[in-house]
Amino acid sequence: MTNLPPSVFVAGTDRDIGKTVTCIGLISNLLGPDCGYRLADIGYIKPVGQQAMRVHDGEGETTEVFADKDAVLVSQLMGIDCGSYGDISPVVWERGLSERIIDSAADETISPIRDEILERIREAYRRVARGKRIILVEGTGQPGVGSVGGVSNSDVIRTLVEMGTSVSVVLVTEGGIGSTIDRAFPYIMALDHLGTRINGLIINHVRPSKIHKITHYVTSYYQQVFPDIYGHLVSEGKAPRLLGFIPEVPELHLPTFRQVTEYLQSSSDTVEIITEQDWSHPRSDLPLVQNVKVISLDFGYERYLAPGDVVVVGVNANDVILSTLLLHERMLRTKHKGLSGLILSCKQAGGLDTEIRELIRARNLPTITVELDSAEIVQRLDNTTWKIKPYDELKRRLIAEAYRKNLTIWPELKP
Repeated sequence: MTNLPPSVFVAGTDRDIGKTVTCIGLISNLLGPDCGYRLADIGYIKPVGQQAMRVHDGEGETTEVFADKDAVLVSQLMGIDCGSYGDISPVVWERGLSERIIDSAADETISPIRDEILERIREAYRRVARGKRIILVEGTGQPGVGSVGGVSNSDVIRTLVEMGTSVSVVLVTEGGIGSTIDRAFPYIMALDHLGTRINGLIINHVRPSKIHKITHYVTSYYQQVFPDIYGHLVSEGKAPRLLGFIPEVPELHLPTFRQVTEYLQSSSDTVEIITEQDWSHPRSDLPLVQNVKVISLDFGYERYLAPGDVVVVGVNANDVILSTLLLHERMLRTKHKGLSGLILSCKQAGGLDTEIRELIRARNLPTITVELDSAEIVQRLDNTTWKIKPYDELKRRLIAEAYRKNLTIWPELKP
């Protein structure tokens, strides 16, 4: 089959290196004026996933469908329609599969398992590709993931090439100098040996204060040092091209109050939502939580609070809650940005004053009550890694801006 659209395969040197964010950034660039694709022109697939999740429907209700979490994020956040989740996430590496494959190999029956997995990927890719002009393919883990069953990133890439699609392979790695070069080197060499050339490198999470220094030295290495020492060992005699140095976007690690609420709800603690927030829409544009701060004073705490903060206060501290609501309103008037939310702790200790409850609802400051005490709330939230959610519209825009400014659009990406 030769009428398949070209693909960009996004691989990474590690887990959590930024492959999913890179896919979001690439799709945003494809939709920009330099490329001019429409959303309907772009397909997305994650052939092999590692972490499955239940998919929520358009009303926010949980379904019985499971798919890779990154596939769900990209498709929902970007609004890409590629058919069913069985197509965009055809294989999820379930528990015990590695052992079953190795046991099968001992019985000389590994080939049927591998053939079945690769055929599921081929069929899913063909369905995703229908009517599309370009496909984003997200790899899984580091490039060796899946090799236990012969379905590593390189195996998947070769499978796509054998189907007749043109594949550009992008490797995402961490920003630095020596660490960047050392981390990427074994994968550049190994993948080349396996018949998969890395067409481009994206250096991710670069500290803005060091971006000029890192750009200079990493560029010099790949243009001058790598070809001289290792050029004769790779198929085209040269290093992959450098596509961009993407600066850190600190806001990507911040939650929204909706995410904080969902996290606390996922534990065994009872959470009551006081304000009626419309969180059913999948693209809610909510402010980010800059800091979580506990109020333990009766007065004089206002100077410690800033726009974007979430305030934790005891549910019985009605005067402090009232003062916090008034401070939120002053922030909105003077700084055009208020607090991100209010958490009332120790829910079981007593009831919230009825008049204060009505004032909270009237001011529309997102507010919840939690059974935990203030210290436990802060400890739990501080020890949490916040991932991007399908409704994080603000983060989508921040990613798009970072990639628009710092990513070079290479010829194969243009129509």
